[in-house]
Amino acid sequence: MHTLAIYGREARAQILSTVRTPQFVIPSVALPLLFYGVMGLGLSKGREEVAHFMLANYVIFAAIAPAMFGFGAAVAAEREAKMIELKQIAPLPAGGYLVGRLAAALALIAASVLLLGGLAWFGGVRMDAWRWAATLGLGLVSTIPFAMIGLNIGLRMGSQGATALANLVFLAFSLFGGLWIPLSAMPEWFGDIAQATPSYHLGRLSQMLSGMQPLANVEQHVTILVAMTLAAVFGAWIAWRRRAA
Repeated sequence: MHTLAIYGREARAQILSTVRTPQFVIPSVALPLLFYGVMGLGLSKGREEVAHFMLANYVIFAAIAPAMFGFGAAVAAEREAKMIELKQIAPLPAGGYLVGRLAAALALIAASVLLLGGLAWFGGVRMDAWRWAATLGLGLVSTIPFAMIGLNIGLRMGSQGATALANLVFLAFSLFGGLWIPLSAMPEWFGDIAQATPSYHLGRLSQMLSGMQPLANVEQHVTILVAMTLAAVFGAWIAWRRRAA
């Protein structure tokens, strides 16, 4: 079978496996919608600029949980159950499992981001078409750094420890990244911690793409995000090699 076909089948299998796990899918999709409905639309009291501002944050928030738990807790559980080793007995390329996992996360996050966009539209948010595409697209792309960080957790810890740490990282990225509450309303030291989180830099870029903030320090944000992602990829590669040794 052609290598691309094998990747495609593994991606399809992982997507189907995820869809058939409602206890994971429903909270992953519903939580961002619920939070945005309450905090972005409910508390905005009809003010379009508040709902607009919060949408830019919540498309990033929507990517964190599926990436953290799909790559953190789930990979750790399958590693403990020797499922990864079982897959590698089959004629599956070395990266097939991870590509499948990433495809499943992207599918779930795409659904969540599109539903957020629809909810924002019905809530009165209006943007140019290219801003809608760029903002929602950035939410989808943000899967990659979060997934690589989650993979480091999943490859290094047992299932219980990975679940606990994934929860902690999920909350930290959401809070210190300024996705729930604007950092301007928080103590100054929150801003110092925020600089070390990918969610902060992604949130800033999302605000700019959505038109809520002027373009500023774009290269700095992108450079930091690329560096964080590459560091996470390198760490995951080392953990994968140690697991296979």
